[in-house]
Parts: sequence; structure tokens; C-alpha cells
Amino acid sequence: MQNILNRKNKSYKILDWIILSFFVIFLLSLSNSIFVNQIGYFGALLFILIKAFLKRKNQFSKTGLELAFALYMLAEILALIFSDYKAQAFHFFTKRALLIPVVYTTIVVTSNLKRGKNFFVLFIVGSLITGIIYLVMSFQFYLNNLYNLTQSGPSLFQNPITASEIISFSVLFLFAFIINEKAELKTKIWLYAGFAISVLTLIATYKRTGWMGVAFGIVLILIIKKKWKILLPLAIVGIFLFITDKNLSQVDVYDFKGTEVNKLLSFSTDGRAYYATPVDSFLAVSDYENGLLFYKDSLLLKQIETPAPVVSFMKINTDLYLSQLIDTRFLIFKGEGKEIEQVNEILSPGQTKSYDYFDDVFYVLDSDSGLTCYESLTSEVIPIRFPELKWYRWLFIDSTYFYFISEFSGITIYSKEGSLPGRMIINEEFNGIKNVECFNGYLIVSTSYGLKLFTVGKEKLYLSDNINQITYVHRIRSEGDLLQVLSGNGSIYKIKVSANSKFEILAQDVLTPSPTNLVFTNNNLYCTYVKRGRLLSFLDPHLSVNFTRLALWRAGWEIFKDHPLFGIGDIGIEKYYVKYKRPYDKEVHGHLHNNYFHFLATLGLFGFLALMYLFFMIFKKLSGIYSLTKGKTFIASYSLGAIASFASILISGLSELNFWDQEIATLIYFAVGLNFALYINYKKEKDSTNEKQQ
Repeated sequence: MQNILNRKNKSYKILDWIILSFFVIFLLSLSNSIFVNQIGYFGALLFILIKAFLKRKNQFSKTGLELAFALYMLAEILALIFSDYKAQAFHFFTKRALLIPVVYTTIVVTSNLKRGKNFFVLFIVGSLITGIIYLVMSFQFYLNNLYNLTQSGPSLFQNPITASEIISFSVLFLFAFIINEKAELKTKIWLYAGFAISVLTLIATYKRTGWMGVAFGIVLILIIKKKWKILLPLAIVGIFLFITDKNLSQVDVYDFKGTEVNKLLSFSTDGRAYYATPVDSFLAVSDYENGLLFYKDSLLLKQIETPAPVVSFMKINTDLYLSQLIDTRFLIFKGEGKEIEQVNEILSPGQTKSYDYFDDVFYVLDSDSGLTCYESLTSEVIPIRFPELKWYRWLFIDSTYFYFISEFSGITIYSKEGSLPGRMIINEEFNGIKNVECFNGYLIVSTSYGLKLFTVGKEKLYLSDNINQITYVHRIRSEGDLLQVLSGNGSIYKIKVSANSKFEILAQDVLTPSPTNLVFTNNNLYCTYVKRGRLLSFLDPHLSVNFTRLALWRAGWEIFKDHPLFGIGDIGIEKYYVKYKRPYDKEVHGHLHNNYFHFLATLGLFGFLALMYLFFMIFKKLSGIYSLTKGKTFIASYSLGAIASFASILISGLSELNFWDQEIATLIYFAVGLNFALYINYKKEKDSTNEKQQ
């Protein structure tokens, strides 16, 4: 009998070791790999269930959140029942349901306070290692001016928005320990070093969503701790940063006839000069805030207001002009010089990525709706559509071919039959395309590995040349037999293609500041430089991401009004958004970039209230633990960090659907679960000490 018991105990110890190993994998990957993370989580959960079955004993502890979780799941089920897309709603329901046990798994594995502290350290170490790797990659991103060009940090382990919200946990937990702990000097050094790495990583993501949440979390910690001497200067610094944050808009004209650039003209605008091009004897500037501006040198002569921010303007023929708006509408103007007037408006059916005008036909390429051909710009005609030609990023047309290019899938070339695409002659996979230009029968393709020159054969593309040193290409412009290639860091190259199909660099120089946009004509470079203050951009309705979010929230509210009780189901919102959006709201998303609008639209009022109750109960429980452990080393600091981290995610959720992001939800449930585990073990140790004293 004793041997049987010993074998059982040995088996239980092996199971405990396996559970612990999986959970360590789960902890170390919380900030970097959702795939590895879920292996760790589900592996630990599976073996916990096996152990519970063998011991015939429930391993899980109650938390007081059970009713809130049940109502949340009931809301998901009701929304599923009334949804028109039950299969997808069921899929998402299972994803939400399977993550809830993260709370209880964490409690089971955290068998004592010492282990709980070690788990927290492992999570922070994993997060900091991830942060250091991200910072190394961000440095190269910074050197190539990609922050200003993309308005984002690099995508490394996750989307930069998700990365900013994940790193916010480390920032706030470490800040809570700095504020709340009376630690030794060595420990303080580690805390401050970790906090500095986390803050730098957060800044490097360049995402306002994470910044906004962390700012709120830090303020909340200081209010809870009544640190008014810190909070007041912090508020003054914040106000100062907002006041001193600046928007810059500049137009520069360079002569590039020889081997160096020479600045001929430079002036600033009040708005956002996105594009500048010479038109007749004037310089036409496309300005977000102010519409079309016509300059003679730096003197403003005429302004044409547009119904939405304008991003480009070009001359089509003698008296016809084309302008694109940020919402991808096209305005057609007619006239001469600055005496031009709008005569038509064209709205393509989808999300416009590229367009071209060739032989009196206007071609618009939409990523989601394919190619649309307009045989007249000034009169109402029925366009010719090719909806199958979608998911491409660039379109080029010459006398022989149509070129359709995707940054992910590659290059597809069709023969030209009349004014329309004919048969497909080339379809080549090509990953990692950064930029592309069609030039005198060649394709110029920029990748991370250099600038490539392709010639078009009968059935395939042939690589003729490659310049390895030209990477991170921001713009490629051509005129006649010359190419102008602009790198993100402002390096400008004048390139010619020789008779034997080889690149020949004729000149190289640097443009300062590095342009946002570039036009090349008559040996002159027409550059615009726009820099938006990152803090001021919170309040900028013309910023494309803000414009899109406002459109999404509007549509989400309309969906909720039509499905008020149980919503449309926990599904990808794009199925309904295409019906509720305005015609010129082109960009289609799978979610509404806002927790609360999205909950209302997908789960209705019942689901929204259920989730608000869950959020309230989590706050109540975390706050209760903090109150009961106030002054206790480690556990009170952790509780303070957990409160701030959860609050941070809810504030970030005003501009992002983060609670249903797998990585974020897992991290939330882990943080909550570890807080419960620390408190449960703290009570056990406290009760054990009291018993011994009695």
C-alpha cells in the first residue's frame, strides 16, 4: 500500500514539474509570442485537469468573479443565437471562453508567495528582454527616418499598437514598485533600470494608444498614493509638452541638374503641405487643412477649399486637372493656370491604393474592389470594372502592359488590349516589396535588400541589376530617362539605366529635412515636409487614423441602434460596416477600434452591461486586495500595479479593441490571477502564523 502511495506521489510530482515548466514558458512569452504563449497556457491547464482527475479533487479556487464571467459568457451565447453569422460568432465565443481559465490556472500554479514573486520576476525579465530587442530594431528604424514617414514604430513581435499596450504592464508594475516599496539600493537600481527600458520601449512603439493608457495609469497610482508633490510637477510637464509640441509644414524646391542639390526656394504653410507640383507657371500645393493652394514663388495667389483634406494634384492635359482627397474621392478641375474650377467628382467603389491616367482613360485600383476604368473624367459614364483584380498595392500602365503589384504576394502583369487589361502573362511571387516604379519598360523594385531592376520577358521577369546599398526607399520618381530615388533618411539618388540594362548612379546628395513627398520635373525636385506633433495629433480630426476611427465609431453606433438588445454577434465587424459606412468611408476594418462601441454593436446592451459589470468587479476585487494588504511588502505594490495596468487597458480601449485582443486579454487575466494567488497565499501564511502564535 505504501509503495502505491509513493508511486502516486511521484506521479503527482512529475505532473507538478510538467505544469510548472509549461507555465514558465507561458510567462516568458507573454510579451513576445502568442503562439508559444498559448502552448504554455494550454499545456499547463491540460495537466492541471489531468492531475485533478487523478486526485479526484478540484484544483481551482473561487475568486468572486464567477457571476461576472457567467454573465459575460451568457451575453456571448445570446448574441450568437441571434447572429446571422453563427459559425464565426461561435468561433470567437470559444476564444473568449478559453482564456478565462488563465485566472484560475495562475492561482493553481502559484502555490506559495515565493513562487508568486518568482513568477512576477520571470514575467518582467521576459518583457525587458523583448523590450531590449525592440529597442535595437527601433534604432535602425529611427536612423532611416521611418518614424516620421510611417507614424509608427517597427512591427516586430506584434503590431506596434499591441506592443505598446503589452509593455504598458511592465511600465506600470515597475512604477508601482518604485513608488510603493522601500527597497534596498541594489533593488532600486534594478527597478529604475527596468522602468527606463520599459518606458523607452513604449516610446519606441510610437503609438498614442499605449501612451494614453500609461499616462492615466501613472496618474492613478500617484492619486492612490497621494503623491501630490510628484503629481503636480508631472501635470505641469504634461501641459508644457502640449504647449510646446509643434506641427511643421514646409515646401522646398531644389535644382538637381548636376551632382548636388541646390535649394532654390523654401517656405512654410499654416496647414499640412502634403504634395507640391508645378502647374503652368504656378506651384500647386495640396494642403490637408487649407485645400489647394497656388503659389508664385512663396506668395499665395489662390486657395480652393476642398470637402476633405487633399493629398495630391496633377495636370492631366492642356486644361484638365485631377486631385485626390484623403477619403479617396477624386475632384476634376478644368481651366487654365490658377483660374480653374471643379467640374466633376469621382468616387471609386472601394479602398483606393493606386491610380493612373493613360491614353485619356482614368484607372483606379482599389485593394478590396479591384480595378475601375473611367473613359471620361468630365462626364457621367458607366465605368468598366474588374473586381477580380484586387488586393494589390500599386498599378502602372504603359503602351504594352498593365502592372499589378502587391507588397506581400508579388507582381502580376497583364497584356494591354485596347485600353483594358487582357490576358495574364506573368505572375511571380515576390515578398517584401517596399516601393516600386514602372520606368521605360523596366520595373524598379525596392526591398530591404536593395534596389532591383527587372526587365519584362514573355513569361517571366528577369533581374538585370541590383544596388544593395540603396534600402529603405521612401519615394521613386521618374522623368524621361532619369530616376530620382529618395531614401527615408533623406538621401537622394539620380540614376540612369544604361543600354545594357544596368543601374548607373549619376549623382547622390542629402535633402534636409527628409521630405515627406517628392515630385521631379525639369531637373527640379519639389519636396514637402510635414511633421505632426505626436501629442497634438490626439486632437487632429484630419489625421488619417483619427478620421478612420471617427467613421468606425459612427457606424458602430448606427449598428447598435438597429440591433440594441443582443447585437450582431461577436464577429468581424466588416460584414456590417460595409453596409453602414458612408460612401467615402473607404477603409474597412474587422473591428471598431474602440472597446465600448464594439461591445455595443456586437453584443448589444445586454453584453455591454455584462462587460461593464465584469470590469467593475475586477476593479473592486483588485482594490479590495490592495486595501487589505496595504503596507505589506511586494503584494501591495503588485496590487497597485495591477489596478493601474487594468485601468490603462480600459483607457487605451477608447481608441482600440484591446480587451478582445488575444495577447492583451491573456495578460489581463494573468495579472488578475496572480493578484488573487498572492493574496490567497498571503492569507494562508498569515493564518498559519496566527495558529502557531496561539
